[in-house]
Amino acid sequence: MEAHAESALKGSVRLGSYLRRLRVGYGYSLRRVEERAKAEGGEIDNSQLSRYEKGICYPSFDKLRVLANVFNVSVQAFSDVVDLESFEILKSHSTEPKSLVNEGNAALRSGDYGQAFAYYDFALDQLHNEETSGNTQESVIQTRVNLAMALSRLGKLALAEQELRHALRSANELSPTVVARAFLILANLHADQGDILIAEVEAERALGLAKTEGLAIVAARALHTLGRLLAQKKQHLAAVDRYREAGALYDTCGETQEAIRVRINVGDCYVALGKVKEGVRLLRSALAEAHAAGLRRQEAQAWSNLGEAHFRLGETDQAQACFRQSDALASTPEKYSDVLFFNAFYEWKMAGNQGNPTREKIAFGRLKALRSSLERRFLEVEAFDSYVERRRSNG
Repeated sequence: MEAHAESALKGSVRLGSYLRRLRVGYGYSLRRVEERAKAEGGEIDNSQLSRYEKGICYPSFDKLRVLANVFNVSVQAFSDVVDLESFEILKSHSTEPKSLVNEGNAALRSGDYGQAFAYYDFALDQLHNEETSGNTQESVIQTRVNLAMALSRLGKLALAEQELRHALRSANELSPTVVARAFLILANLHADQGDILIAEVEAERALGLAKTEGLAIVAARALHTLGRLLAQKKQHLAAVDRYREAGALYDTCGETQEAIRVRINVGDCYVALGKVKEGVRLLRSALAEAHAAGLRRQEAQAWSNLGEAHFRLGETDQAQACFRQSDALASTPEKYSDVLFFNAFYEWKMAGNQGNPTREKIAFGRLKALRSSLERRFLEVEAFDSYVERRRSNG
């Protein structure tokens, strides 16, 4: 009966590729997975797994739970993998991994994270199909780290962390650059999940490696991350110092995108310190730079932070105008759920302050819809979650 139900569901090529990648990463044969499934209290014979990997049929939820235990991943990870199927159409027809990675790097720099993911993912598939050699293994690991960066920017934090864990299994065999980059991405993932202490250790380790090896761009990113962590701890003056160190290095390395991101962060720190007018000035300057450079993500973020600044000043009309500009940029062609949530949160707060129950209800509905797809945690997410929990408790 279950086999019939599974065959009725069209398989997912993306999920199949992911399952195969997990199995190969663990060094398991199909038969070994069957044995591990039995040890977990499930029944998945090797022919079934082969069909899943080929995308012929889709596993039942019970089978997915067993596979999640076998490969030590969450069931949510499987759901995220299927969500990413929408980026399949972006894949290049090229089958040369090096050129795919280069195209992915260009897409990542330009802020086109969905396209970057597609290139890296396709490159990784091609590398797995090549003969296992020292050079190929090094390329696989570097591509995994790149893929993790794209996944983290897409908000798929669990999948990103999993790719990094696979990469770091061979940490002793990797170049310091790859190890530093992996730890830096891990630091940002843990910061996104609110694990500040772990993130600080990882960022400091990345910074130490970068300084020892003379890796200016990696050092800049580590300083940037440490600034972010200080800001999350509300140590905004110290955060500004770290951000400015990072910004100077970014400018030296010609990293325009990250330099603008840092300047947005500095402006936001000034707003948080109560120096709102200076913060607004800095944010508008960074906004102009982001717009001129065609950096949609940074432009959307700058508009959001400007909206919050005007909210703090009690300038509701200006705040709403900023959030509308940000929403337009963050909605298409690629959705930035964290930015949209941030904007909806302040729309919700403003509607409540103005005594407008209709607008308040609409904003609350947007928040609920966005929250279900948001893994990243920040102050506005925690405030919303606390509100929902209190309302549920009050019944």
